[in-house]
Amino acid sequence: MLSTEHERLLVKVSRYYYEHELTQSQISKRLRLSRQKIQRLLKQAKEQGIVQITIRPVIGAFPDLERKLEDRYGLQEAVVVETTNFEDQFVVAREVGVGAADYLMRVIQPNDVIAISWGGSLLGMVNALYSGPRRSDLVGIKVIQGLGGLGDPNKEVHAADLTRRLAQVFSGVAILLPTPAVAGTREARDAYMEDPYVRQVLDLARSAKLAVMGIGAPRSDSILMREGKIVTEQELNNLIKQDAVGDMNLRFFNSEGVLVDSSLDQRVIGLTLDEIQKIELVVGVAGGSAKIPAVRGALAGNLVDVLVTDQMTAQQVI
Repeated sequence: MLSTEHERLLVKVSRYYYEHELTQSQISKRLRLSRQKIQRLLKQAKEQGIVQITIRPVIGAFPDLERKLEDRYGLQEAVVVETTNFEDQFVVAREVGVGAADYLMRVIQPNDVIAISWGGSLLGMVNALYSGPRRSDLVGIKVIQGLGGLGDPNKEVHAADLTRRLAQVFSGVAILLPTPAVAGTREARDAYMEDPYVRQVLDLARSAKLAVMGIGAPRSDSILMREGKIVTEQELNNLIKQDAVGDMNLRFFNSEGVLVDSSLDQRVIGLTLDEIQKIELVVGVAGGSAKIPAVRGALAGNLVDVLVTDQMTAQQVI
């Protein structure tokens, strides 16, 4: 049983520290007690319930889901944002893109080299960065196109356009990969890879400190099928028959995150899964009901270090 005088002291020390924001050294001098004694009193005040610290939940913040994802899959960080329509991939891509923009703006450092893929979520990220606050300390940023172009190069979802616009946000340099994402044949892919500039761009992408990758799904209504007109329905069906659940940089993987060997993979011009995994920090961006198997596969294969997704996808994955 604590004496009334001791309880009074606990309250006084707690008020000085938490309400008046005095340091422990200042309280020590004021009360003529050792700093060690002040530390013990503050600890005891918590144990006795005199001090109760609460963290107010914020609407749209999901720290518990983030922690569960990080613990289960060994992620460096999970960023979970709120989506208003889990079934609408356009809506989810826009909202998850905002979360990716906030994350990237927080972690990017001067002189960083960033490799980027393509897709709706990355378009959402770049759009959010354009309309958001800028950082004045960022210099020497390079943004590398990690996958050749797919579809109409005038469209904003095209990898080259995303690369240019992301570089503009950071007043950096855009380094483009002047090839299609998928060559017509393996021999054509090999010919592109012999070009000195193409090799130089891919070498620089491999040396990136940070990779921002959309996580796709093998669906007939995906951006890949709508925009590319290169991957056929038959190729897509063959990938699905080989248990492909998702892709990063058009490198399709199964539910364990293992590369699915296919004729398509042999025609892709861009970073491979192995090369992406060797980059220091790989950020995967995806969400929505159609992406759940793809996100699970990417996590199972340790393909990403950071995941940016929505709260419904996070719950389903967990």
